[in-house]
Amino acid sequence: MNKKIRVLLNILFVFLIFWTLNYWEETSKRDPLLDRIYKLDLGFEWNVAGIGFQNDTLIVKVTYHGVSRNPKNGRLLFISDEKIIRNITLLPFDDFGSFDLSKDVVVIGTYSIKWLNESTFTFSPFYLIAYSPLGSELWRKEFNTTSLSTAGDLIVARSYVENGSVVKVFDVRGNELWDLAFGENVATNGKTIAVTEKGKIYLFSGEGNLIKTIEPWKGTVGSIELTDGGKIVATFYSKKGSYLGVYNENGSLLWAKNFSYIGDFTISQNYILVYDGALYILDWSGKVLWDDTHYYPLYPDMGIALGRIAISEDEKFIAYGGSEVSLVINPLFDRDKDGIIDEGDLIPFNNGLFYRTLLTVAMGAVTTWVNRRELQKSRKEARKKYEEIKNALNSKL
Repeated sequence: MNKKIRVLLNILFVFLIFWTLNYWEETSKRDPLLDRIYKLDLGFEWNVAGIGFQNDTLIVKVTYHGVSRNPKNGRLLFISDEKIIRNITLLPFDDFGSFDLSKDVVVIGTYSIKWLNESTFTFSPFYLIAYSPLGSELWRKEFNTTSLSTAGDLIVARSYVENGSVVKVFDVRGNELWDLAFGENVATNGKTIAVTEKGKIYLFSGEGNLIKTIEPWKGTVGSIELTDGGKIVATFYSKKGSYLGVYNENGSLLWAKNFSYIGDFTISQNYILVYDGALYILDWSGKVLWDDTHYYPLYPDMGIALGRIAISEDEKFIAYGGSEVSLVINPLFDRDKDGIIDEGDLIPFNNGLFYRTLLTVAMGAVTTWVNRRELQKSRKEARKKYEEIKNALNSKL
């Protein structure tokens, strides 16, 4: 075989070795939260105020960031198959907790700004609006929403009023069922309603009857969520940090975990996702199944800006957004970091690394065979020359 071809094969084999090793190193350091399968840039003047999955659609509430005399209108985006299929114009602003959705409805709070003079303004008008899954407006009410939750046939909204607050409970058709003259944050699972007030959690039936009052585990109660089975997930804030606590349906604390500062959390059937500069995926026993803290050596001084977070109903996808919207595969479903859901993966191994390794091994086998063949050929020729020289010397003696 031509010597140039053999040299070329050896060079190619060495190249494939380094090519495969480099890919393995890049894969091992890759942050799944930055390995996006979809990304929508919004710009720094926009803020993702709410994000969630409804069936196969990702719904994102976008508001104007900052105070301005001429703010731009907010938007409610319906995203499916990586395309915006509906773009609804909203008023520019909202409150942090004024977005939620269920299978049958999307509910938001939205408001504008009204300048009274050169330096004084008020937020007006303001509305509580319900939309269908297709984005059609079902109804709206004048209501200054600061906390919002919907599930089943119930919508619970909190508003502040002069010297206090009010919580109102509606059905999905917009009929007011009952109200409370107090409340800070609200949550519902469609059967039970949770309302926080001055560090306590009050549980009510769907008809408005008080079921139980829960004392805070530690610090001040922040956001709350209710599972279908009645478990309560709540955040607590104190001088020592922030905590996530889980109560059973009877109001007994099951477990609590400390975090640096909880920016957002969301729940699904099997997981609790917590964001505090890094993302943690916990099971319902409190065990951390995955986190991305090891990607940030200076954590918690450095982290990743996720903003609001959501998990799909089948738990395979995670969405997050601050000044952009990102969709990624749940790392628990992509352990080999190849961007493919593992349960549908014919090769239970990182595909890119698998094929690179396979190609490198194949080239290594071919190169080894060629080298051995050339070595045997060289030895045979050397032996032949040795015999010729030996015979020539013997004939002269």
